Amino acid sequence: MTVEEITPQQLESEIVRSLDVALVDVRPAAEVRCWKIDTNGLPFINVPEDAVAADAPAAKDAVATFARDGAKVRIICNRGRSSLRAAEALTEQGLECASVSGGMIAWSRLLAPRRLDIGSGTTVIQFMREARGCLSYLVAADRDALVVDPAPAVEPYVAAARSLGARITHVLDTHVHADHLSGARSLAEREGAELHLSSTSLERGIQYAERVRPVEDGDRIEVGTAEICVLALPGHTSDNIGVLLDGRAVICGDSLVSDSVARPDLEVGDERAPEAARTLHDTLHRRILPLRDETILLPCHYPGGRREAPVAPTLAEVKRSVRFLALGRDEFAELSVADLPPRPVNYLNIIAVNLGAESGPDVGGLEVGANSCAARSPADRGVIS
Repeated sequence: MTVEEITPQQLESEIVRSLDVALVDVRPAAEVRCWKIDTNGLPFINVPEDAVAADAPAAKDAVATFARDGAKVRIICNRGRSSLRAAEALTEQGLECASVSGGMIAWSRLLAPRRLDIGSGTTVIQFMREARGCLSYLVAADRDALVVDPAPAVEPYVAAARSLGARITHVLDTHVHADHLSGARSLAEREGAELHLSSTSLERGIQYAERVRPVEDGDRIEVGTAEICVLALPGHTSDNIGVLLDGRAVICGDSLVSDSVARPDLEVGDERAPEAARTLHDTLHRRILPLRDETILLPCHYPGGRREAPVAPTLAEVKRSVRFLALGRDEFAELSVADLPPRPVNYLNIIAVNLGAESGPDVGGLEVGANSCAARSPADRGVIS
């Protein structure tokens, strides 16, 4: 029996337009609790594939009960295989439904562009990867463009640059990422752009060093008339860097986000995490917080989910909301390593691929689960208020 399939882009369009859609997730309940689609208020139900296989009529009745009459039923899983099997079983029971091709992994690669104004002639577009809470950027001036922390699906950056009449001339990764695969190499190669990482990234064992033009603290990246200055921001990792844009906005890698600070353990492990946390405290208080209060913070992570506006608070707003920033160095180190969330799924394999290890055909399957690159706020844990 042939089952209808729709693309993740089609599903996203239906959700954004609030069409009459009901989403059935057939992954195990534990996976759904950790990571699921924000359906924007549309009906959502978890019916694991095992339950469908064990009693398809009962599963069909459960879905039919929760879905409004006439709603388009969409079935999703991790990769689009279980959903096909479940959709076939439910179709045989008389339920009209469609499977989402590529599943959660394919959906998680969608990027939502949001243009923002930093108060200068430089154009900045923030790309939200809503499924994983990742943020990346295109910075354009005149006919040149820089892309910072690109996701694996690079076409949206190319399309955005073309819409501005610009060419991507520089690509920069702020550090060796542990929670998501980098699209920097493929984007730089595709566009003939210079590929930048910090020299410290090369010391971590980058296997494609011959393709990298390393940058250091204080270096300038030439993108039209924009003033783009590299900042060394170690702590989250030893190689974390950022860029200051026209003295008005700072893309800070993972060192500081709008509601917390970076976790310090992903590169160095538990034993050296307190030392890395002290380095992060120094970075925040010596490199980022002394910038003007009206400086716009452009983080590279956020909690995830659908947002209408860019994530772009001022430093003054971040100082008021991120309680870690009020702590002394030792207390900061102690609390930032206490009660850390689980490390990102497959993070060691993701680091290896981003360092240049050989990648197999299923490397995209490494990217599952929600983002967990930030420390839990002390206020959220009731430690300080």
